[in-house]
Amino acid sequence: MPPFLVDAHLDLAWNARALGRDLTLPLEALRAQDPHPDTPLVTLPSLKEAGLALAFATLFVDPREGAQEDWEEEVYAQLALYEAWERRGLVRVLREREDLLAHLERFPQDGVLGLVLLLEGAHALEAPEDLRPLRKRGLRLLSLTWATGNAYAGGNAEPGPLTAKGRALLEAMAALGVALDLSHLAEEAAWEALRVYEGPVCATHANCRALVPSERHLSDGLLRALAGREGVLGLVPFNAFLDPAWKRGMARLPLEAFFRHKAHAEALMGGGRVGLGTDWDGGFGLEAVPQGLDRHRDLRALGDEGFLGGNWLRWLLGWF
Repeated sequence: MPPFLVDAHLDLAWNARALGRDLTLPLEALRAQDPHPDTPLVTLPSLKEAGLALAFATLFVDPREGAQEDWEEEVYAQLALYEAWERRGLVRVLREREDLLAHLERFPQDGVLGLVLLLEGAHALEAPEDLRPLRKRGLRLLSLTWATGNAYAGGNAEPGPLTAKGRALLEAMAALGVALDLSHLAEEAAWEALRVYEGPVCATHANCRALVPSERHLSDGLLRALAGREGVLGLVPFNAFLDPAWKRGMARLPLEAFFRHKAHAEALMGGGRVGLGTDWDGGFGLEAVPQGLDRHRDLRALGDEGFLGGNWLRWLLGWF
């Protein structure tokens, strides 16, 4: 069997609920009927075809829409969808270490996708104690913000510091065994979070700010600090995150644009600290990814066993 493939960021439930996509369909069938302008890249059968062993699957709400009570309701609806898929045998939610170990034993035989649940943005948490019921149902990673700032920290689109409430949430995360995802954090808040939070740290989906000068990506200093905390960076094969000159409607970039970010990150962090976090179908589709990447099976051309999944698995096994 090919090396384990791990994708550290997929908005599966958001695609199913917000966009109405039936992710149980084969990819070509979904593409034939999907009304959205962005051609889908992800369905559960396409992930199985690719041999994707594990994905960090998000619970995500857009904080620019609705109110806090709406966000909380949607988070639990997405969680219920993952649980329903699990009952159907389509996925396997990995809640505890024994689940992860058993999955790695079983996956080569049954090919069932393992999911590690990630709350992308803490906007739906009214208070730090609201993390506990989500942890009981399997949540293992959390990013404090999504673009906009909130009561916990500044985001990449609304810079600001880590707040007292954010420090309390980080304390709750450490106590409950929930890892910190630095993606979408404002630079100031990210540095403060690294000082305050002593648990496992990663960045599930970000690229190199030195190559794409945007607060959405990680500075060289943060990349070095992340490596110093034994964290892993998930690189995003999305054209706008690879070349600042690329705009929607332009031709797809060559793969070399992705390899530039990979080389830069590995030079700063070491080859064992960089992997994949595609964020595919997270607001873009086939038209916005590099040439040659049409579905998950094509990702195997991007690197060696460590980059494709081994680095993420080693990180997980170190704390999960």
